Amino acid sequence: MGSLFKSPKAPAPINVAAVGQQQAAENTRTAQQQAAYNRPNQTDAFGNTVNWSQNGTDANGNPVFQVNQQLGAKGQRMAGGLGGLADRYFGQAGESTGIDRALGMYDQTMDPRNERMRAAAESRLRNQGFDPSSEAFRSQMGDVALQQNEARNNFATGAWGQAINERGQQMRELSPGVQFGMGTVSPNMVNAPGVNVGTVDYIGLNKANYDGQMNQYSQQMQQRNAMLGGLAGIGGAMLGAPLGGGASVGGSLFSRMFGK
Repeated sequence: MGSLFKSPKAPAPINVAAVGQQQAAENTRTAQQQAAYNRPNQTDAFGNTVNWSQNGTDANGNPVFQVNQQLGAKGQRMAGGLGGLADRYFGQAGESTGIDRALGMYDQTMDPRNERMRAAAESRLRNQGFDPSSEAFRSQMGDVALQQNEARNNFATGAWGQAINERGQQMRELSPGVQFGMGTVSPNMVNAPGVNVGTVDYIGLNKANYDGQMNQYSQQMQQRNAMLGGLAGIGGAMLGAPLGGGASVGGSLFSRMFGK
C-alpha cells in the first residue's frame, strides 16, 4: 500500500551543455563526411589526375584539404610542344629578323643599280644645262631618290605581308594539333554529383525524449491525485456510515480513541 502514496519522480532537466557538445560533434562529423564524399580523386582519358589530401587543420581543429592536379605523360609532352610553338610563333611577335634579311639582300642588289640611276640622272641634268646648285637640279634629283625609296618601301611591305601569310598558313596547318594538345593539357574530369549527408538532430531528439518523460510524469501525477481523491471520498463515506443506536462509524472510532 505504501507505493500508492509515493509521488512519481520528475524527469531530470536537459543538460544543455552536454547536448550542445553532442550536436557540435555531430555537425563536424557530418561536414567531414560530406567533404570526403564530394572530393573524389579522378583520372581522365589522357592520364591527367586530380587528387585531394588533408594537409593539416585550422585554428578550430577542422581539417584543411588541398587539391593536387597533375598532367599525364601525354599532357606533359603536349605542354612541352605547345611551349615550343609559343616561343617560335608567339614569343617572336614583332621580330623583324626575316624582313631585315630580305631588305639586306634587296639593298645588295639594288644599291649599285640605284647609284647608276642617280649618276645617269645627274649627268642628264648637267647636259641639259641645269646648275647642280640650283633648286631645279635638287628637285629633279630628289624625285629620283623618292622613287628609289618608294621602291624599297614597297618591297619591304610585300616581304612583310608574305611573312605574315606564311606564318598564318603554318598556324592553320598546326591548328588541329594545337587544339588536340590544348585538350590534353586541360583535364576533362567528371562532374560528380554531390552527396548530401544529413545531420543527426541531437537537440531535437533530447527535447522529444524530455517532452515524452514529462507527459508520462504528468499522467502519473494525474492518476495519483485521482486515486488519492477517490480514496479520500471512500474514507469519508465509511466514517459517516450509521451504526445501531444512532451512532456512526466515525463517532464510534472517536469515542474509542478519546474515551468519550
